[in-house]
Order: sequence, then structure tokens, then C-alpha cells
Amino acid sequence: DETPCKALLWTDGVPHELPWPELNYRDEEVWYGGMARGISADGSIIYGTSWENSDFGMLYWINNGENTAKPEWVGKDVREVTPVVMKMSDGTEYDYHIVNGMICTANLTNISATGKWIAGSYRTETPADDRISVITTQTAAFYNTETETTVIVNDYGSGSGTHVTDDGIGFIGLGSLGISSGRVYDCNTRTDLGTTQEWVYDNYGIIIPNCYVTSISPDGTVVFGRYLESSAGGHMKFPGWYVAPPVAE
Repeated sequence: DETPCKALLWTDGVPHELPWPELNYRDEEVWYGGMARGISADGSIIYGTSWENSDFGMLYWINNGENTAKPEWVGKDVREVTPVVMKMSDGTEYDYHIVNGMICTANLTNISATGKWIAGSYRTETPADDRISVITTQTAAFYNTETETTVIVNDYGSGSGTHVTDDGIGFIGLGSLGISSGRVYDCNTRTDLGTTQEWVYDNYGIIIPNCYVTSISPDGTVVFGRYLESSAGGHMKFPGWYVAPPVAE
């Protein structure tokens, strides 16, 4: 197959292939494809990623029961594709497209309960002076599928959107690798709601370690997250935690 990587939606144990854009994340011919990553709790919106080299471009499908419509790029209102001439290490020049747009990797919970909001990262690309490599920056971003507009959060430097609620409360993991802390952000008013610990304590009355949120149950009663744990050998682990109401006696 010319594009062997397929996005699938499983319904009652039966896989259905989801349509794919005619051009890839860089507006070039598709050669590998991509995959679906997550789905809203009500099943109405599916999101996924292209998977050609380091693209990771986010896209989403509206699940109308037939899945005949082509997907849209997440953050399409801020997506910019620019043709450039790059060089190989031996000096050979080739045509390339750099992209400023929303991405994610293997994240499974970047969508709100009804699919109104999708969380991810806004990545910019700039050719290095030698044009052999590309310099990237990455910050948290949240896309509203109803208004088709993107909220880019530059307040905290490098980071990524890890989850978001239907109310537009966005959760951010700070840094790019080895995320150990997070912030909470109101995408509607574009205001900071504090650290993950502060927000959980204010809303649930529970003290938690320095960490970040990965998802919240659709009814808002249970919060899931991870924290960084370093071992003596320098290895990093990311144990999960959750906050939930006490079990009734």
C-alpha cells in the first residue's frame, strides 16, 4: 500500500477506515499516513496525527455515523505552510515545506467530553542558518471545534496542552521532555488559574504532589494525572494519580 498507516474507528468490534487528507501536514503527497489517537466521550469527534517523519500534525474527524467527510487540521486557523529550500549535509539542495501548526504525539486524552475543545501544542519551524536543520519552538494550544479558532498560550514558555474540558479549562504540561509540573488555564478569558496543585486544592480540597493533569471524567468528579519520579540511576518514571470522591460506606 502506498500509504500503509491507516486511521481506524472501531464500532462494535468492527474496524472502519477513516478518510485521510489528499495532502499531508506539509501540503505534500501522502506517503505513510497516520492514525487516530483519541475520541470524545460522546463519540462525536475523533482526533489523530499524521506520522510522516517528525510531522505529528493533528487532525480531527466529525463522527456522523458514516465518516465520509475528510478530516480537518486541528488549529487550521493558525496553520501556515511555507515552501523553503533546504540542504543535505553534502550541500545538495531540495524543496521542503516548513509548518507552523498544532501537533501532538501519542496522547490519548487531549479532547473534551463532547469534542468542543482539543488540546495540543503549537509548533513553529524556522530553517537554521545553514539550512541543514530546522529550529522549532513549542507551546500549549487549544482548539475550539465549534468556532474553529485556536487559543495559543505563550504565558509559560515551552509546554503542551494535555487535556481540556467542555468549559474551556485547559491543562498544560510545562516543558517538552520529562514533564514534571503543570498549569491550569481558562481558554475563554485567557487567564491563569494557578498550578495544578493549587487548582486541585481549590476545586477538590485535596493536596497533591507537583504534577500535571492528563484527563478529567466527563462529569468532572475524577481527575487523573502524572508526576515525575527520578530514581537513583537517573531513570525517570511517571506514576499516575487520581483524585476522586470518597467511597460511600
